[in-house]
Amino acid sequence: MSNIINNREEAAKFIFRATFGPKGSDIDNLVAMGEEAWFDQQFNLEPSLHTPLMRAYSAASYTGKGVEFSKEQRYSAWFNIGITGADQLRQRTAFALSQIFVVGPAPKVFPHYAVEYYDILVRNSFGNVRDILEAITLSPVMGKYLSLANSKKHDPLTNSYPDENFARELMQLFTLGLNKLNMDGSEKLDADGNTIATYSQNDIEELARVLTGWRLDTNITPMKQLTKYHDYDEKVVWGQVFPAGQTGYEDLTQALDFLFNHSNTAIFLSKLLIKRLTISNPTPGYIRRVARVFRDNGFGVRGDMKAIIKAILLDRSLTDGHADSGTETGNSSKKYHFGKAKEPLIVLTNFCRALDVTSNDPSRWWDVFMLSQGGVGQAPLFAESVFNFYEPDYAPEGEFSEKGLTAPEFTLFTMENLINLSNKLWKRIQSWDNDKTTSWSWNKTIHDNAINEPLTYIELINDVFYGGLMSEQLQSYMLNMLDDMTIRGLSDDKKIEEALFVVQCSPEFRCQE
Repeated sequence: MSNIINNREEAAKFIFRATFGPKGSDIDNLVAMGEEAWFDQQFNLEPSLHTPLMRAYSAASYTGKGVEFSKEQRYSAWFNIGITGADQLRQRTAFALSQIFVVGPAPKVFPHYAVEYYDILVRNSFGNVRDILEAITLSPVMGKYLSLANSKKHDPLTNSYPDENFARELMQLFTLGLNKLNMDGSEKLDADGNTIATYSQNDIEELARVLTGWRLDTNITPMKQLTKYHDYDEKVVWGQVFPAGQTGYEDLTQALDFLFNHSNTAIFLSKLLIKRLTISNPTPGYIRRVARVFRDNGFGVRGDMKAIIKAILLDRSLTDGHADSGTETGNSSKKYHFGKAKEPLIVLTNFCRALDVTSNDPSRWWDVFMLSQGGVGQAPLFAESVFNFYEPDYAPEGEFSEKGLTAPEFTLFTMENLINLSNKLWKRIQSWDNDKTTSWSWNKTIHDNAINEPLTYIELINDVFYGGLMSEQLQSYMLNMLDDMTIRGLSDDKKIEEALFVVQCSPEFRCQE
């Protein structure tokens, strides 16, 4: 098969979408090997799991006190793997999945259980969507978070009913969405021009009955059935009969099979994955093409994550270098804009990978940027609700909403978050000479060697941080800035720090093409 990615510019854009950012020779390696060989390599790498790292960090931190856990250690494991892990495509996909199949923070989800849940997504990133649906449904973390654990059949003596929480979110957020969709992601309309709901309140209640009887076995192993709490009577969901007498697992299997095969699911999940990985405003044609691969990978397999990922990252609307017309027939009059704003965690990992940041402590990674909702607005598995950090179709007031465009990540761009993010990256820039055991650091030798040759240094900056995609306007701005700092007699160290600060806060670095 001939390669689609044929030059360094295309390779750079691809790496920014498919990984946590280019590092070292990543871009040149992709150009040399081609995307098919690159995919094969990534698909065959062993998954980097977070749980062993977190346990090791906990043991190092609490020696002699018993093994304890904190969210900081979970974040340290996440950053270690995100910055240094070889299996970048798997980790980037797992992060995207974590923003679809959301679980939130304590008190319901504790750090050592959350990391186990994240590893479910890591393991299954290259598997099948059907397996992901079952794994997250039976996860004890999800069981606690959306209160499926210990949901019981109706008890007339106490007038208690099955918990509806997970049943609702399984349909609304994890599979179907609220309204029926056309293959291009647009909403179907009835004869009166109204949207058509994918499920009813009765469906929620009946699905809650289907899902009764699951209980925690341990806090890290899949939930088990407690037969006395399962509803064995006949249920009817979406017009589908669930026969009386089926076991809890048989009911679950029938429900997940139906949802997985529903016409909406391929479209709904494809659109969400596109938005998390590539662009915020995919064209109808883009959505349609990926949804078709979701339905059939070319070999009769539905929900093949490897095929879906390749379809998303290699779609012609990306590789042709422009958004296509919106439909496969070219009849759309709507404008579709390229790219997306990077969310805070992507900005952090992009920058740290470019600097080749490492930990000064061989036993663990410290200094996790004080990640919290009060920090940069985002941390892994720390969304405020099951609806994620932002609505998938959020559009800021002004030009975005007026043009009918979405920019979900802008939800996080409060003034406080933006200032905190820049401050944390400034701290990272200044860590080049930091030898504290509890900190991260990076080697600035290549910057030292180039800083007194402004054109050479800007070429270095362009290559390391922008993958060669830096605009002439920004290059000219930085050249003038370096000249001005030389005239003012600033030290080489100060020039490097100021230049890198401009890099991290530039719109070109904060956005993804």
